[in-house]
Amino acid sequence: MRAGLSELSTGLLLDPRVHRIFVTTLSGQSISGTIRLLELLGERAPSTRDTDPLPTLIISQVPKDVQDTELLPDPNKSLLSEPEKRLIESAKFFIGDNRELLRIITGFDRNLLVLPSMWEEVNTRLERSGIVDAVRPLLDLLPAKQNQTIIKESLPTLKSQRETLRDITKKLVFAETAEAEDFLATIPLRHLASDHRRQVPITVVVGAKGSGKTDTFLQIIRRENWQTFAEDACATQVQINAFICPVLASKNLETPAIQLVGEVQKKTAQALGFDNPQSIQSLRDHIGDFCPLNLHEGQWRERWLDLIAWGVGFQPHKEGAGRALTENLLKTQQRLLVIIDGLEDLFQNFASDETQQTALRALIQEVPEWLGQQPGRPLGIIIFIRRDMVLAAVRQNAAQAIARYEPYALKWNREEALKLVAWVATLSNIPLNTNIERLQDMREEKLTQVLIPLWGKKLGSDTSKEAASARFVIAALSDFRGQIQSRDLVRLLHLAAQESVNDRRYSDRILIPAAIRAALPECSTKKIEEIEQENTALKDVFTKLRELFEEERKIPFTRDQLRLTVEEMKILEDNGVVIREKDDYYMPEIFRLGLGFSLTATGRPAVMSLARRAAKQGA
Repeated sequence: MRAGLSELSTGLLLDPRVHRIFVTTLSGQSISGTIRLLELLGERAPSTRDTDPLPTLIISQVPKDVQDTELLPDPNKSLLSEPEKRLIESAKFFIGDNRELLRIITGFDRNLLVLPSMWEEVNTRLERSGIVDAVRPLLDLLPAKQNQTIIKESLPTLKSQRETLRDITKKLVFAETAEAEDFLATIPLRHLASDHRRQVPITVVVGAKGSGKTDTFLQIIRRENWQTFAEDACATQVQINAFICPVLASKNLETPAIQLVGEVQKKTAQALGFDNPQSIQSLRDHIGDFCPLNLHEGQWRERWLDLIAWGVGFQPHKEGAGRALTENLLKTQQRLLVIIDGLEDLFQNFASDETQQTALRALIQEVPEWLGQQPGRPLGIIIFIRRDMVLAAVRQNAAQAIARYEPYALKWNREEALKLVAWVATLSNIPLNTNIERLQDMREEKLTQVLIPLWGKKLGSDTSKEAASARFVIAALSDFRGQIQSRDLVRLLHLAAQESVNDRRYSDRILIPAAIRAALPECSTKKIEEIEQENTALKDVFTKLRELFEEERKIPFTRDQLRLTVEEMKILEDNGVVIREKDDYYMPEIFRLGLGFSLTATGRPAVMSLARRAAKQGA
């Protein structure tokens, strides 16, 4: 509302059918004026009907140092959090207790103080400032284009599509079944393939449980040759031809996957002219025999090299076979890539057992270093491992070790997560007006539009106050580091499809809103169960949280209220389970529901706001 336009803008501001966007700086006068306006509109023209759009609040010209510290326990935070809190409180009567303002923060940029006359130059400055990215959530508020293709299928067709999605996602939730033959070429996999078009990979792939380690392991070995996998991962001009052989695998593989591992192992051994490769279980037994020997890193390196040779059928049980294998490959002008997964099954006490730490350190540091020094680089290795195992094994320069393999780390940001959803929907023959090849080049806003036939524009009608479907799902499944696990996402699709099968109300989407919301508690419970299997430190803290009385499990909370030690709270923060805002702690939905925490009136909007900020950091 600018001076001179008050008479014109007042009518719009007092019309609850109009989407009202309030822009303020952090100055006291601007905050006070916006608060008064929110209070006035809350009295005169609140958004009460389901079709009345909720307002948006933009806090503009926020200094970068304030933005950088807003998620940290820093005095500068009060410059942003206190005004924001006052604004939210003033809007309570405007939107009610169970709704929230869409809040956007844009930074101060001196390049915008004096704008050029040409619009193209103005647009360039806006893009560089980050303001354009910051206000992208406003796109969700625009009505869908009238000519946009929205599915209006007959109920039998809808039911069959929902059943197909349910069945496809059931196979994808757990990679251990080896039923999925296709894969989505994510950014990390494309990097892995394109960086190794002319030489075999010698690398470590880091990922949390549920991030897709075992699925990627199976997809690589299924192709039996590195060139085939690299080309399937969108690499071009691949000049390296290397046989693939699994040496270690997860103990949780089901029968089809176990058979696949054994078949590829035997095929590769025969192709290289070797006989009788030792089984995965036999190699596990050897590792168990090595552990009590108190070996140093160099000795463990030799043991690992021998295990690799024995696993491919070269000089079984013979010491020194590993070194001899590289000489044999070089002599016969052949290349081999071995794949290792399932280390968490073998080294379950890695957090405290020095022997296991030494074995892991030798595998992820000594072995790759030695292989990289061999003439002609005939033998490569890809090691799938959890991040916490790397941190426990590498005592010095752990961050440097993690950073070295960062391009190949199995992490999912918002955009990659939406690509995965679209890929799964395409596999399930859901019409999205796109194809798998085009997914790689799509940005987040385009993916959001493409997925409307899957779950609608909003969790309700397009004119409802409900959250935008894509943003809701991503925010609900993300931790406070902005990370989302592929298994959580596919599980939600499976559960939601299962609950949507018999719905007769919604004919414009596959997944109905109630089913999406109902899937979240089970997603949370399963995620926590899976984390507890791999992270004993977190499991102990989760156990303490479950033992609290129901009335104590409220968000926000303080450390003292939960009777946790400083170290226990740090464990929660490091794993994205909580985030600190001044003296209070908040928990994302993906953990809150499974741990039985409830939200106070001030907790709900704060959690969603913090989730959006964290998602922006993780993007």
